[in-house]
Amino acid sequence: MGIPAVGFSTTQWGSDSIETFQGWVSLLGEVLQQEDRADGIAEYGREVYDMIQQRLAQAGDDLEKPRVFWLFRYSSGVVQTSGSNHFGEYWANATGAVNVAHESDGANFEVNMEQIYAYDPDIIYISNFAPYLPEDLYNNAIEGNDWSVVRAVQEGNVYKCPLGMYRWYPPSSDSPLMLLWLAKNHHPELFEDIDMTQELKDYYLRFYNVELTDENIEKIFNPSREAAGA
Repeated sequence: MGIPAVGFSTTQWGSDSIETFQGWVSLLGEVLQQEDRADGIAEYGREVYDMIQQRLAQAGDDLEKPRVFWLFRYSSGVVQTSGSNHFGEYWANATGAVNVAHESDGANFEVNMEQIYAYDPDIIYISNFAPYLPEDLYNNAIEGNDWSVVRAVQEGNVYKCPLGMYRWYPPSSDSPLMLLWLAKNHHPELFEDIDMTQELKDYYLRFYNVELTDENIEKIFNPSREAAGA
């Protein structure tokens, strides 16, 4: 129809969420022929990443890395998780954890409950591409699948990924905050000085010129089920 089209790759930068976001923003600036205003976000993301790596390195070989399972999508009893070529791999590696499905060289792929029992993760993260919340797993309220015997469920370590400007699991302008949130979850003793409420307020004011209220922050950290359909 004579309308120019531009494709934004989700794989060109591997599973690195910060560099993927930077690649998208750079291309968008080229398309719109205007100065990129989001350069600072990617640069800050690299600073956060470097800070996390420094603290993890200082902890040395005694650092115990939690084993995490990414509940990427979940509908009609079908569970999808992140392999070594999806964003869950980057998030885990960058924040001192191990993706239990890292031996798969796929991106996101289906797993059954028997495989999840074999993984027996320490932590489960539910993305906002799935409608379920941690209490659904704690209460074993999802018909057809029994989550009650999984270590993360038994120990109360199931988290819903936050949702701010966009879902925090894929690359977004909030990706530096995802790094901080995960690092604090995985190694609270190394990041006890990080106040996520204050980080969120400072970040949104700095990069978006938005002053978040306590209600805003509560909704970001506790997104609704309906977000899965947005």
